[in-house]
Amino acid sequence: MVTPTIEQRESIDSYGDGLDLVLQAGAGCGKSATLKMISQTDARRHMTYVAYNKSIATDASRSFPSNVLCKTGHGLAFDPRYGRRLQRPRQTAHQASQALDVKKVAGIIGATPTIRTDLGHQHAMTGKIIMRAALDTVTRWCHSADDEIEARHIPQYDGLTKKKARAELVALVLPVARASWQDLSREDGVLNLSHDHYLKMWALSRPTLPTDVVLLDEAQDTNDVLADVLLRQDHAQRIAVGDSAQQIYSWRGANDALEGFLRQLGCPELTLSQSFRFGPAIAARANIWLRTIDARLRLTGWEAAESSVGPLDSPDAILCRTNAGAMGIVMEGLAAGRKVSLVGGGSDIKRLAWAAKSLQDGRPADHPELMGFPSWDAVREYAEEEDGSLKVLVKLIDEHTTDRILAAADALCSEQQAELVVSTAHRSKGREWPTVRIHADFRAPKANPKSGLVVLPREEGRLAYVAVTRAREQLDDTALAWISTVTAVSE
Repeated sequence: MVTPTIEQRESIDSYGDGLDLVLQAGAGCGKSATLKMISQTDARRHMTYVAYNKSIATDASRSFPSNVLCKTGHGLAFDPRYGRRLQRPRQTAHQASQALDVKKVAGIIGATPTIRTDLGHQHAMTGKIIMRAALDTVTRWCHSADDEIEARHIPQYDGLTKKKARAELVALVLPVARASWQDLSREDGVLNLSHDHYLKMWALSRPTLPTDVVLLDEAQDTNDVLADVLLRQDHAQRIAVGDSAQQIYSWRGANDALEGFLRQLGCPELTLSQSFRFGPAIAARANIWLRTIDARLRLTGWEAAESSVGPLDSPDAILCRTNAGAMGIVMEGLAAGRKVSLVGGGSDIKRLAWAAKSLQDGRPADHPELMGFPSWDAVREYAEEEDGSLKVLVKLIDEHTTDRILAAADALCSEQQAELVVSTAHRSKGREWPTVRIHADFRAPKANPKSGLVVLPREEGRLAYVAVTRAREQLDDTALAWISTVTAVSE
């Protein structure tokens, strides 16, 4: 057994005292190893280790003691009777709208309804688009701890944000979302079941886990639906481990369960600050971001690890802020004759390209990022005003064309074969490479014209912290030099 650090020993002792516990563990600070050490001290009790994803759960099941059940939240909720429905052929939003008879559910008689967008265009709300929004709504609700689907669960779509447009959207989508859930809840439902759907059904049943101890990993990005289930396990000792500074999935319903555990259980909070991933140079860079976002934790680099910060010509991995930025790097690499891998594959960017092509061809798109636009010109117009991720996407599509982007996505190789790995910062979480460069699509925030303050959204700061802590040996964070100009942070 590995000798624990002083911080790890304190965590093990707190477990031995029978306390519910929150562990703030920085990047590379051995959080999973600490949970394993805790489990190894007590073979008498049944424990449940709740992992962030299936690969982590599988690895943990090989190394944790036999008294520990290692599962994801979905693994805990799964019932074999869902298997047949999960294996159905892929169902498009158009097919789903026909199966559910969206027009009847939404009360649409006659012509296709339209909504006036934020730019003043009339946007046709076809059955396919209403269905896509309804399914997005059900997914957001499934991530929450709420018992009923409400208007607040309908996503905000670019181009449909003004009060009147939003009200008209809600009137069309909400009844379809509720009807969709009623269908999904039936064993003979016509809509395809997803993993998030059966997790929500399980949570609504108020389950009691047959365990003495719950060990929750990556707690900072736990959906409220799972956190609520675990907080209800009053019979068990609960230990939540994570890094609040790495909370980067709030945009898709995840919240910081560490804060929830502290607030609802009143338990002690300990820290793991010794990183074993990288040395002092990279730790110092990470601490700049931790100070900027007012995180409580600071990292100590591992003295035995040699790490450096500076420009890199040929990094092992390039980390990007956006899918469009990542695809731009992919296309540059392929054009240079390199073997390129994209973490997560090319499916996300292909869906964006297909949606862009639909708009260019005069057809509506049901992709969440483009659904609120009647044409590609409208996307261009909005992107010029918005100056964010859509601007990067428009530039990519207009420069390279959708056909070339789709071809590039199909030319990707596996990570094992790659000379260059490209990833968004979100998908890089839990990963590490010897040498890493941060891409320039991490945009510097602009000064507020009234206050003069350069305000950084806190989640953007957390995302940058995740990105810079993926490198073990060398980090090129030249693209983030603008951090020195930030004078305030916002939620």
